[in-house]
Amino acid sequence: MLSRRPRVAWVTGLLTTAIAAGAVTAVPANAVAGETVENGTYAFAAKLDIGEGARSCSGALVDQQWVLTASSCFAENPAKGFKITAGAPKWKTTATVGRTDLTKPTGAVTDVVELVPYKEGWQRDLVMAKLAKPVTGVTPVAVGTGALRQGEELKVAGFGRTKSEWVPDRLGSASFTVDSVRDGSVAISPKNPADGAVCKGDTGGPAVRETGGRVELVAVNSTSWQGGCLGTDPSETRRGAVDTRVDDIGPWVQQVRSLPKRYVTASGDFNGDGKTDLAMLVDYGRNQAGHNQAALWVYTADGKGGFNEPRTVWETRAQDSWNWEASKLTAGDFNGDGKTDLAVLYNYGQTSDGRNETGLWTFTSKGSAGFEAPRRVWQSGSGSWNWDASKIVAGDFNGDGKTDLAVLYNYGQTSDGRNETGLITFTANDSNGFNDPRRVWESGKGSWNWNTSKLAAGDFNGDGKTDLAVLYGYGKTADGRNESALWFTANNSNGFNEPRKVWDSGKDSWNWEASKIVAGDFNGDGKTDLAVLYRYGLTSDGRNQTGLWVFDGSKNGFDAPHQVWDSGKDSWNWDASELAAGDFNGDGKADISITYNYGQGTDGRVQAGLWTFTGNGTGFNAPRRVWDNNLQR
Repeated sequence: MLSRRPRVAWVTGLLTTAIAAGAVTAVPANAVAGETVENGTYAFAAKLDIGEGARSCSGALVDQQWVLTASSCFAENPAKGFKITAGAPKWKTTATVGRTDLTKPTGAVTDVVELVPYKEGWQRDLVMAKLAKPVTGVTPVAVGTGALRQGEELKVAGFGRTKSEWVPDRLGSASFTVDSVRDGSVAISPKNPADGAVCKGDTGGPAVRETGGRVELVAVNSTSWQGGCLGTDPSETRRGAVDTRVDDIGPWVQQVRSLPKRYVTASGDFNGDGKTDLAMLVDYGRNQAGHNQAALWVYTADGKGGFNEPRTVWETRAQDSWNWEASKLTAGDFNGDGKTDLAVLYNYGQTSDGRNETGLWTFTSKGSAGFEAPRRVWQSGSGSWNWDASKIVAGDFNGDGKTDLAVLYNYGQTSDGRNETGLITFTANDSNGFNDPRRVWESGKGSWNWNTSKLAAGDFNGDGKTDLAVLYGYGKTADGRNESALWFTANNSNGFNEPRKVWDSGKDSWNWEASKIVAGDFNGDGKTDLAVLYRYGLTSDGRNQTGLWVFDGSKNGFDAPHQVWDSGKDSWNWDASELAAGDFNGDGKADISITYNYGQGTDGRVQAGLWTFTGNGTGFNAPRRVWDNNLQR
């Protein structure tokens, strides 16, 4: 592979422990001395030319634009370790993919433009290499999810040396047996010692599991003894190797290859363990066939106020289309089984006869197994429903133990200049769907401006039924103040009582446009409270100043707001923050999560972080970053 010398003691120690007692040294793995594969077999295998012939490695295509390989391929001195810096490769790197016979014109040859090493790069010899353009006509290999087991058989492949060739032009492979499995690595040895070896040039090559015709990538080549490889000391008879595991890091691979362009979040106890998790509907943009691609990620709560790595629980297939821009997401236990489901109000646009067509889809939770595929449970049909005029929240409005949906709907202006607004509910039924929508309130002769209404749901008065709260913006007063108010509408047996104003900013100034709201029982008193993330704007020294305010729920609605956090000397960009609430650590008090957008990279992907404000009964602990997909920071 890269280094002409043995690796240093830390690699030797790994091999000594994993392979054979008394081993003194080992060299970087570089090619599989076995048999050449048939044309088209393992077409996902990649040959990497690094530094225009200076180095050679192998890899595996795991996405149309990403190759998974070993980070040591790009290290300054692989003999001293494999930790590398994210970004463009130091040396010009070319990947050949879909060409198991390098003399044939099949597949594609393209440059590597970006490297994303594994986040714990000092522990795993692993990197994702982004290609300059997507590879077409080659099916990426699936990343395995089942744990490696001692004794199972793997197929190991690479473009490295063989027993008789320095630079073969064919992909080679051999069968290996798993000797032992450790955190981050797996020790393997050839099934037939006379035929198999991992040689120079095989570094980063795939080790795959074959089950029932399905091929899964479970490891990549890292180090080996290279017995039997051309150029190795004939006295070296050991042929074992140590590969880097990938069977346990599928979420990271998914995270890198599919970093979203945009996202929207919702919270709920999706796996039914009593702690609130976070779901993210992400936009992957359009694929080459022109289809809108989307996926659903879930961050399960770790019980410590943070989250486990996200995992993809659903994504559109290449031939399907899901328009992220047409999706409004909310969460609730719609079937009453104790696990939170997801609902999406979906915009189909205008029909040929001028109707606005809208549908309602649900993702039903399967607990720790993820979600069932989305199912359409309602469609506006011959009626017209304006998706753009809909603001949706979830709650158990009729007290039957199943979560319903409420939509604040904008009917527009009447002929006499009033803003007409209505409240419509979809009540959950026993058929794992919803009853037809029913209007339970409308503004009538009064004027209610839908455009200046921010809606939240919760049991704010503690009577056991879900109510609604609206933060309402009146605009600027004559003396230049921003006037805002909080309205409360309690639940009754037939729908909702008339909304009543329970707070007004009065002589103070409260900017409605600078407010993002979320509901939760933050103090643990059994009544839902309302939190507002508030933007103060730029300070004189250029910081983005942001605060967090809480309206405590009370018997009559809400207490006056009080500030519980301020960004202070730090800079916090309100515009980059999306809120969700839930009891993430399971202590009986709701916490707040903020998905924070750090901006887009040069390739248009969002760099995002996940922060939590943990509720402490009287307020919140300082925010803590618990996840980050910007691996270059």
